[in-house]
Amino acid sequence: MSDRYIGRQPIINAKAKIVAYDLLYRESGHNDDNGLTAAVISNLLISMETVLGKHIGFIRVNTEFLHYDVIDLLLQEKVVYSLFADAVIDEALADRMRFLRDQGYRFALNDCILTHESMNRFTLILPSLSYIKIDVTQSDLGLVGRNIPMFHDAGIEVIGTKIETHDVYDLCRSMGMDYFQGYFISEPNIIKNTSFSPEQEGIFRLWNLLQTDTEMSELVDAFQNNHAISLKLLRFINSAAFSLKTPVASIAQVLLLMGRDPISRWIMLMMFSESHGGVEKRVPLLLMVVYRTELMSSLVQVINPNASKHELSMAYFTGMLSLIHLLFHMPQREVLEKLNISDEIKQALLEGKGFYGEMLDLVRSIELFDTEAIEEYLQTLGLKYAIIEPIITQVMDKVNRFEKAMEE
Repeated sequence: MSDRYIGRQPIINAKAKIVAYDLLYRESGHNDDNGLTAAVISNLLISMETVLGKHIGFIRVNTEFLHYDVIDLLLQEKVVYSLFADAVIDEALADRMRFLRDQGYRFALNDCILTHESMNRFTLILPSLSYIKIDVTQSDLGLVGRNIPMFHDAGIEVIGTKIETHDVYDLCRSMGMDYFQGYFISEPNIIKNTSFSPEQEGIFRLWNLLQTDTEMSELVDAFQNNHAISLKLLRFINSAAFSLKTPVASIAQVLLLMGRDPISRWIMLMMFSESHGGVEKRVPLLLMVVYRTELMSSLVQVINPNASKHELSMAYFTGMLSLIHLLFHMPQREVLEKLNISDEIKQALLEGKGFYGEMLDLVRSIELFDTEAIEEYLQTLGLKYAIIEPIITQVMDKVNRFEKAMEE
């Protein structure tokens, strides 16, 4: 029996707020999406809320699927059916889409390569579309820009896909696209001659102290001498995102009751949550951090059920520090030089070597939905995807709950 992979990629608006997820699904041994199957629908019926949280999902379908009764099984308000751009478009398809649209279903055209020829091909179904997803790597962007007002007049929102760099993202925004999808979200936007703020320097100093054998009294003094940071950290720890049963009133209380590792994690998470650009702009990066750190820790426990607390902590911080350069828009090595981290973590981050480097590669493959790389790595461990699939789903659910709590 083959494994079925389900993943997701965020779709964001012009304010960098997540508005939807593009759902990805694949059978093992196949490199391409081939539309919904009964098995995928069964999985989605069970895990829809876990995978999507409060957001809608774009689900890729072929034209045959639109004629199946199973289309009624998925909630209309939660899904957008995204038709493959190479579909055969004829009057029969246009009639079926019009009928379904009148029933409340929403449609998108998936990864369309926009040219004069394709515009003519899509004319029949444009009135039934709510979204058009445009592949920015292969489309005539001049033509795209000229047609965006026409799409908007027709009630069609435009999603730029396969955006790989921040420069292309900025271009797409300037053209008037509504939403954006691509791996640019996880790529650093390097800004020259930038520097750390005094508060960030203070957080680095406190984090470095937490990694050493500094006496507890000295740690408490160091935090108390950074009043602003301490107040922000306490507010962050007591937020709904952590669901503490009893609110903590002082850093000393946190240090004594919870230990150095939780404070180290929270102080870094707080820094990600304080990212520039306001609440909306910080969310995608913060959620990426939560996803990667939780997945790293969880996978280590699967691979090594007897993993020590120290090993789990190493996995967590490898995941977190692998993204910290995105926060500062600086080269990763430059940011890591400010931190007191072990050679093992540094080697994992900068060279991809060692156990944690390999684990980070696996997590990145899961994020990128590189099923071949996932299968290859699991084979070396003697593991089946079925073992880690529920873990990935659980982590998605935790990220959804964290996002919801951050907004409360």
